[in-house]
Amino acid sequence: MTIHTEIRGQVLIVRPSGDISKMAASELHELLDGAIAEGVTRLVFDFSSLSHISSDGLRVILKATEEVQSRKGQVVLAEMGEQVRGVFEASGFLGLIREFTDLEVAVNATSAEVS
Repeated sequence: MTIHTEIRGQVLIVRPSGDISKMAASELHELLDGAIAEGVTRLVFDFSSLSHISSDGLRVILKATEEVQSRKGQVVLAEMGEQVRGVFEASGFLGLIREFTDLEVAVNATSAEVS
């Protein structure tokens, strides 16, 4: 897995690609913990290049979401493929984290909703 990040205004976009396995989840956890510690409260996960996410990866996403929301921030998901979306749906996470099919819409919604 590789992780690309991009800042748009006050929104951090995180783009993991490939598989988020147990080992890769640890790398993602470190990146997100650092970003949240630095004050990130608007987070968009762009899953357009993600092919698989493990339960460890799901836990990292959930923990980051809880941290950001506890700081009055927002986390959204964007451009999930069918397999990855199925994992999020089966886990019940889509009831906790909003999903957008388009990255630009997700970024704009996050920017507009968090003050």
